Amino acid sequence: MEDETGKPPTDSHCKDSSPSAAGKRPSARPSHHRRKKRKEEDGITENSQPKANTFIIRLFDRSVDLAQFSEETSLYPVCRSWLQNTPMAKSTDHPQTPPPADEDAVNGSIQTFYRLPPPLPSPVNETGKSVNLRIPPPLPRDEEPLNLNISPESAPTMSNLIYKNMDRWKKIKQRWKDASYRNQQRYAQSMKILKEMYERQ
Repeated sequence: MEDETGKPPTDSHCKDSSPSAAGKRPSARPSHHRRKKRKEEDGITENSQPKANTFIIRLFDRSVDLAQFSEETSLYPVCRSWLQNTPMAKSTDHPQTPPPADEDAVNGSIQTFYRLPPPLPSPVNETGKSVNLRIPPPLPRDEEPLNLNISPESAPTMSNLIYKNMDRWKKIKQRWKDASYRNQQRYAQSMKILKEMYERQ
C-alpha cells in the first residue's frame, strides 16, 4: 500500500532487523585498552602529555625519567624517583634553608661554613717522617722472656700467667685509647664548630 506521496511505506525496524545489522557487535578495541592501561601504569593520564625531552626506563614494574637528572646527580635521588614511580611528575626542588632568626642577626652570631678547617699537622720523628698518632708505640716488657725449657716444678702456674697477660693487655688497650684521643685533638676546631651548629638548632 502506498501513501499519498507515492512512496512505499518504510518499516522502522527494517534497518535493525537486517542480517548485516544483526551480526554487528560493538568493537571492544583491545589495543586501545592496553595502551590506556600502560599509560596509567607509567603515570601518564589522558590530560597529561609527555615532556619534550624524556628518557623513561622501566625496571621491576617501576619507571623513572632519567632526563631530569644531570650526569653529576648522585644515585640517591634517582632511586628515590624510581621508588615513587611517577616518571611524568615534575621533580621537586630541595627545601631552601630557612632564614636566620632576627635575634641572631642582631647579635652578629650568624656565620656560614662551607668547609671545616683542616686538622693540625701530625708530628714528625727524628728522621722527619710523619708519625701516625693513631698507632701507639709498642709496650716494652718489664721482665725476661719466658723460658720454655725449665722444669715443670719451677715453671709459673697457669693462673699466674693469665694474671700477667691480663695486666699487660689492659695496659696495651689503654695506650690505644690514649693514642686515639691525641689524634682526635687534631680535629678540635672542627668539633667545636659542629657542636656550636648543633646547639643552635
